[in-house]
Amino acid sequence: MSSSKKYLQNAYDYFHILNIVFYILIALPLLGFCYAYLQYEAQGGLLPTQQFSALHLALILGTGLVLGLAFWWYRRGMQQVEADWSLQRKLEFFYHRIREKYFLFMIANSLAALGLYLTGEQLFAAVYTVALVAFSLHRPTPQRVIKDLRLSKPEQNHLVSNRPYDLPTEVEEEEAFEEVEEEDDEEDERYE
Repeated sequence: MSSSKKYLQNAYDYFHILNIVFYILIALPLLGFCYAYLQYEAQGGLLPTQQFSALHLALILGTGLVLGLAFWWYRRGMQQVEADWSLQRKLEFFYHRIREKYFLFMIANSLAALGLYLTGEQLFAAVYTVALVAFSLHRPTPQRVIKDLRLSKPEQNHLVSNRPYDLPTEVEEEEAFEEVEEEDDEEDERYE
């Protein structure tokens, strides 16, 4: 039973696709931030915040709330993962949840970049930096997948191996072999 989803075929494809999604979603708001930053630098540099307005409050709270929502949504999703799910099912679930989390991170970074564009203030450069660090700390790595999905040792080994994901883990193969042996033993006993 082969997976038709390329990202679920092996470790290289899985992490390659996850990293592409990660870097694209990190780059989009970064482009806006760089544009705004360079525009204000050409005019003499970023400004200190003189007066805190409703715009400041809305963009800073919006950034914080979206980051909080990203963490909450992701953690809530990871609690739904059952230990008896197949490795492919767990990886597919992780793939979709982490993309949603990265999309929310992108929105948070975009809000901070928008604040810089609208005000030209150093405050939003700092808010953007905090949001970018939060985003960067959640880069897709095998360790993150293992930790977040609470993978068993055989699943961990299968995750990072070159074996296709649609093949059973070594433990599953051993269990299937033992079941066949037990059935053979039972048949032998019946015929004796």
